[in-house]
Amino acid sequence: MNSFIASTLSLVIMLWLAACAGGSSGIVAADETAAPVSAVLSANQIEMAGFKESTIASRNLAGYRPLQRVLVMLADENQVLRLQKIAPGVEFVGSPGVAPGDDVKGPFDAIILVCGRDAALDYAENVAWIHSYSAGVENCLAHPRVRAMDAANKDYIITNSSGTAASIIGEHAIAMMMSFSRGLHHFRDAQNQGLWNRNFTSESAITTTVGGKTMLVLGLGSIGKEVARRANALGMRVIATRNSSRSGPDYVDYVGLSDETLELASQADVIVNALPLTDSTRGLLDTAFFNAMKNSALLISVGRGGTTNTDDLLAALEAGQLAGAALDVTDPEPLPAGHPLWQQKNVIITPHLAGTGGDARAKVYALLLENVRRYQAGEPLINPVSSKAGY
Repeated sequence: MNSFIASTLSLVIMLWLAACAGGSSGIVAADETAAPVSAVLSANQIEMAGFKESTIASRNLAGYRPLQRVLVMLADENQVLRLQKIAPGVEFVGSPGVAPGDDVKGPFDAIILVCGRDAALDYAENVAWIHSYSAGVENCLAHPRVRAMDAANKDYIITNSSGTAASIIGEHAIAMMMSFSRGLHHFRDAQNQGLWNRNFTSESAITTTVGGKTMLVLGLGSIGKEVARRANALGMRVIATRNSSRSGPDYVDYVGLSDETLELASQADVIVNALPLTDSTRGLLDTAFFNAMKNSALLISVGRGGTTNTDDLLAALEAGQLAGAALDVTDPEPLPAGHPLWQQKNVIITPHLAGTGGDARAKVYALLLENVRRYQAGEPLINPVSSKAGY
């Protein structure tokens, strides 16, 4: 068990034991007498997880106000009690599902939820803070209540859980790449037919190794960095794009800006799409992008499905403009049973679960506890999101 999980579980056990005397309701009343709680995450844990710490104290952010009532989705009684110990004086209303029960009554100062399963935002008429258990926040920002706040120029704070699943998504992307490089998906098909076939064809050949090849990472955020780190360890040359700057870790050979995307795509043997979904990235991977790719290149998508024009991807696959695609995210999503992507022999699809497993859940909950503590103390939050940029 690594130190992050161990320390997180120790905290959770401590808080649970302290909270055992709580009631049976999902609503925990304010306790003004409890002593302040120390930090949940250390500076080293924050750095190792790849979390981003704001440079501005939360109390100085536009829209900030101290929490009094908080709606927490996907929370059982014990989790609500732990939150109460982190922020005495706050009433936490927990709901075990992704949608609030009929007995839930607003208003709330903050809402904690999964963006994309955002029925809880029906209560976001005048919230000060929205925190997402996931990295992507595009669905939260598109919710009518949030759009209404934007239209009325109401300030609010939004944070996400970017980085909590980055390492395991990095492993998933590499697994997809290795499956293609060694033809494992074709051999699985042969196994299902009971075929021992060592006569390699263009469809089933073990064609390459990844060492010495070039990987392009689109979006050098927390996920992109974890993919790049692993690709570099396999002996690959790693190049990347990002919007904010040309700076990057030492295991990335070159960092370009978004206007260099097509040129960099033409150099790559493997392209990993780890982009967030924003107005500027929606449909970014289109006919022009696929025309720029090598015919022998592989596309891996682990960011957001909407960043790829699915019709253009299908046309490119059928025309042989790329060797294959490995998709953990699609557009539409879920992908309908009769969709033509399912029929492509050179496509691997996983149902948006690259971030599942490992220590991701422990990190998500530890981050939530720490951000609740920081918010109420007026300290800088972790993983602030720009509502204008969308990430």
